[in-house]
Amino acid sequence: MAATAGPPATGAGDQAAAAVPAVGARPGAAEDPALWPEAQREFYQDGPGLLLTAEQRAALAAFDPAGRERFIREFFERPEGGTAPVELREGITRRQRLAAEEFLSPADVRAQLLFLNGRPAERVILDCGTAFKPIEVWTWLQAVNAGAAPLTGSMVVYRPVDNEPFRAWTPDQSKRVLYTSEMEYWLEQWEELRGRGAGLRFDIQVCKQARLVDHATGIEGLTGARKEAAETSGRRALFGTRPWGAAGEGFLDAPGDLAAWARQAAITELPAEPARLPVPSLELQFPERAGQRILTRVLVQVVPSGRLEGDAAKAAAAPAPSAGLSPGAPQSVAGQTPGSVPATGGASAATPATPIASLTVEGTIDGEGRVFETFRTRFRVPAPVAGQPVGLALDHPLRPERAFVLRLRIKDDASGAEARIARGFVVPARPVAPPAPRIPAVAAADQPAAQRLPSRSGDSLTLMPPEDDVVLGLWRAEALVTGERIAKVVFLLDGKQQLARNHRPYTVEVRLARFPVEQVVRAEGFDADGQLVAADQVILNQPRGGLTVAILEPARGGKLAGKVMAKAEVTVPQERRVEAVEFRLNDKLAAKLTAPPWQTQVEIPGGEDTVYLTVAAQLDDGSRAEDVRFLRSPQFVEEVAVNLIELYTAVSDRTGQPVRGLGAGDFEVLEGGQPQTISRFELVENLPLTLGILIDTSGSMASSLGEAQRAAGSFLERIVRKGDRCFTLTFSDHPVLRMPLTDDARAAVQSLERLQAVGATSIHDALVHSLYYFRGTRGQRALVLLSDGDDNSSQLTYDESLEYAKRSGVSIYTIGLNISAASLGIRGKLNRLSELTGGKVFYVHRADELATVYAEIERELRSRYLLAFQSGRAAGAGGFRQVEVKVRKPGLKARTARGYYP
Repeated sequence: MAATAGPPATGAGDQAAAAVPAVGARPGAAEDPALWPEAQREFYQDGPGLLLTAEQRAALAAFDPAGRERFIREFFERPEGGTAPVELREGITRRQRLAAEEFLSPADVRAQLLFLNGRPAERVILDCGTAFKPIEVWTWLQAVNAGAAPLTGSMVVYRPVDNEPFRAWTPDQSKRVLYTSEMEYWLEQWEELRGRGAGLRFDIQVCKQARLVDHATGIEGLTGARKEAAETSGRRALFGTRPWGAAGEGFLDAPGDLAAWARQAAITELPAEPARLPVPSLELQFPERAGQRILTRVLVQVVPSGRLEGDAAKAAAAPAPSAGLSPGAPQSVAGQTPGSVPATGGASAATPATPIASLTVEGTIDGEGRVFETFRTRFRVPAPVAGQPVGLALDHPLRPERAFVLRLRIKDDASGAEARIARGFVVPARPVAPPAPRIPAVAAADQPAAQRLPSRSGDSLTLMPPEDDVVLGLWRAEALVTGERIAKVVFLLDGKQQLARNHRPYTVEVRLARFPVEQVVRAEGFDADGQLVAADQVILNQPRGGLTVAILEPARGGKLAGKVMAKAEVTVPQERRVEAVEFRLNDKLAAKLTAPPWQTQVEIPGGEDTVYLTVAAQLDDGSRAEDVRFLRSPQFVEEVAVNLIELYTAVSDRTGQPVRGLGAGDFEVLEGGQPQTISRFELVENLPLTLGILIDTSGSMASSLGEAQRAAGSFLERIVRKGDRCFTLTFSDHPVLRMPLTDDARAAVQSLERLQAVGATSIHDALVHSLYYFRGTRGQRALVLLSDGDDNSSQLTYDESLEYAKRSGVSIYTIGLNISAASLGIRGKLNRLSELTGGKVFYVHRADELATVYAEIERELRSRYLLAFQSGRAAGAGGFRQVEVKVRKPGLKARTARGYYP
């Protein structure tokens, strides 16, 4: 972020003058720098302030705005030691850009190191999440910072806890702060047994880089004595002869020779700067409370300079949640109103693709020298007229009466143009009513899943949502009650009362469906007279993705009469809420529901040859989708109403290599042994792909996890193209969603960083959780599962997870890591899972072989064939239907799903 008054650079210029308060100084003033005028705040916090001594920084902080302005002006106009002002400004600008290219927040010590010392000669990122917290070792061979002599040595930086910036480790800290709590415990046990056959140190057993940490810190193990003046590979460690913290001796000290620093900084090499993305305005609002915090709403206008067209626009129009903030509102999905007789039944109608502006937003919220929040998301909005802005809305609950700095990097995905923004602000003690809206918010924070009954006189009830998106078996529902009136809380599941509590804590265990299906848990609070005071509800296992409607019951086929149960599934975009679902028979409204389950009894009228059911869902933003199904129809219409069955088929030669260049005539499709006519055929090389990555992070993966996450990350970066989407999960004792369905491959890769291997193995549960995220998706879909052992902690059985996999229609590729040939149980499970779903199984002995496996999966997914046929069996016939695909050319083998459920 470039400085306004010239790259805000704080140098050690004219120390005597700067250290003495001048006119306008307010000794002892404690105004938070985040609230200073932006140019002054940037000078102090975003780099240049690092060039000042501690005395100069204290003096600057004591000035009033006019005094600070004078200090900064004199710093640039009359720098110390013969430093050329132009060279100083250029050096500051370049070093600010160097730091900002990689780190959004200057609160991260790594950004400070880059600003002060430039690029290190070596930067080692430890890949040992089981043993260490996130750690990096930075080494310089000739950094001009402290004094006239080049500074040589290494520095260890680490992240104490998630979502905090990296900090510098110094020898006055215990080395314990670098280890995970689990490894710290095991090393304590090892040191007690040391000398009595304890064997190799535990951290070295699971982390090859543990010795590098020993060298960089000068401390062996957990509590070893610190070595002085370590010499390794011709590089002198910073500690020892040049102690940490001594004035002018550290990588984070202000330069002793500002002129030398400026000369070096001014020649810093940088990549080409991206085009500037115009940002006409940024506004902060504080409209309401969010628990004990105040909702902070950021409204920013951006003028996109590029737009996505064609297939990319179609893909972008489907909302895909990402980390941190919520994506933009989805494009409206136009409902298809049936005429006298619909031509087909089964597909939801959607609006044609329109040009889309795609904007990626990365941000941090800093305060008190640390990062409170980090976020990254992608907004997709209808492309405006050239030169016109679009509005983005970002919501964050923050503590009242605190000062923060908001930092944003906004990138136009089509043109590559970027905008970087920083703004200091203070959160008020109470909400402030916002003015009339001036910025159209096309993307906003998540809508709450719960629908609350307004509370009376401060009495309220809040039903806590689950931590996970997918919930199975027993779930503990907890209602938080405030006020004095509520004396009893009743818990309901799908409208049926389960249990009641007459005293605190208001919590019960609710038994959910065996498999993840959409269910509503509701809590109602009553007073002593039985009057309803407040209520709340949460929707569990709500299908997320692009807006779709699918009729589940009644089944296709047959000639129904009388009362039947109609049931539908609605897939909802991450940030949207269903307002109503309508059930219509021959366009006549039969029922209108506002909350799931989406099912109702309908009575099929007699005396009509054709009866069709239409289920339409409307969201809170006006988007609409529907599905149509015949309940009674003439024979010729019934035949038309059968959907095509799609089979994604891989073909390989005798060496196992994918085969391309085949035509429809080279294939034979059999259903139940009967030949079928191929109605659609194409190579899927450029068809959109929905991909899931599922990685085992149980304790047995400790020595392999780093390589596993790198291989999976490289695979995602290569395979995910425009129009594709992906998500990531890990599992040990239970599944954890790392990244929801997104088209941002980089965000998915980042979600796999810093994993830790600990706990048991729950493959069955993780498999069902993963497949659940494919609901509402269409086209080519694949899940890649990596594990090194059998299940030992799932709620679901293998047969249950296998049945769920068969119904999902997702190709599953399984990778067995270091699973011996004698482990027949887990090998049999992985083999059958891939075989029945049309995927493939791989076995490797070492983690460094995974990259080759992922490359082979990538080749296959981009060279499969799509074969579609219309089943010759009656539409109403249920059960699993066996399918086989054969290749007529000798020496070639086809592999696809073994069947499907109608």
